[in-house]
Amino acid sequence: MADQVQGETGGLSVQGMPAWQLARRQRIVEAALAALEVQDYEQIQIRDVAASAEVALGTLYRYFSSKEHLYAAVLQEWAAFGRRSRRSQRTPEARVRARVHAVIRAFEHQPQFFKVHVLLQASSDPNAKVLLAEFHSSAHDLLTQEFETLGPGEDADAAVILWSIINTMVTQAIYQDGTMADVHRLADRFIDLLAPQLG
Repeated sequence: MADQVQGETGGLSVQGMPAWQLARRQRIVEAALAALEVQDYEQIQIRDVAASAEVALGTLYRYFSSKEHLYAAVLQEWAAFGRRSRRSQRTPEARVRARVHAVIRAFEHQPQFFKVHVLLQASSDPNAKVLLAEFHSSAHDLLTQEFETLGPGEDADAAVILWSIINTMVTQAIYQDGTMADVHRLADRFIDLLAPQLG
């Protein structure tokens, strides 16, 4: 892709970045996120994202080594919205259901973010791979926390299985002839199986 030209530094690390650079980087991520909300990933031109963020194209590439690296950061930003809610006083089962259905609804309302998630899995950009791994790790940790009443080990296994169900079923709903109702239904079926242990 033409938009994946390497920047001079291969993408700056956020570690130790001064506040003004973090703010500029955030502005770029927000501009890229806004672009994805209105058009598909393949249609987005990096030069348009740079213009929207009011930075030079070369400056954007100092922060992000490729379009894939940028959109891995966008995916993290988008997913962070769902992590900001505080834990409620509901039962563990009700919390798991609420969290899972919120994740499914997010992909249902904005399937382009799931499509980017799928595309990024084939990325050859090491910076994109790092951010995608962080995205997967935080998603797994979030679900593991919701299953904590199952005990160590079982909570992590339940999170992996549930994420696999969601990923497989959302893929079918978006790319094949499945429906998002099927995703919700099968997620509930899995939670039903664990309900006696969740307490």
